[in-house]
Amino acid sequence: MEFLKTFLGYLKWHYGKALVTTFKTWRNILFFLFNFFSIKNLLGNFFTPWKRLADNYPKSFSLKIYSLTFLVNTIMRMVGIILRSIVILFGLAIYIIFIIFLPVTLLIWLALPIIILLFIIYGLVLLIFS
Repeated sequence: MEFLKTFLGYLKWHYGKALVTTFKTWRNILFFLFNFFSIKNLLGNFFTPWKRLADNYPKSFSLKIYSLTFLVNTIMRMVGIILRSIVILFGLAIYIIFIIFLPVTLLIWLALPIIILLFIIYGLVLLIFS
C-alpha cells in the first residue's frame, strides 16, 4: 500500500509541479538564448562599423583623404553587417532548434512514467526467464 501511495505521489508531482517548473525553465532558456546572442542589440546597431572602428573626416578638405576615409568607413560597416548577420542567423538557428525540440522533450516527459514502468517489467522478465 505504501508503494502505491508513493507512486501516486510521484505521478502527482510529475504531472503537476514538475511540469509547471519545466515550462518555466524552458521560458528562461528561451529568454537566455535571445539575450545571449544579443539579437535585439545586434539589430539595433546593425549598420554601425565593426567594433566602432571608423576614421574621422579631416577638418580641411582633401578629396583623396575624404575618399579613403569614406572607403575605410564603408568597409568597416560592411564587415560589421556581415559579422552581425552571421551571429544573428546562428542565434536564430539555435533558438529555432530549441523550439523544435520542445514538443519532443515534452512528449518524452509525459511518457516517462510509462517508460520507467516498462523498463522495470522488462528487467523483471529478464530476471525471471534468464
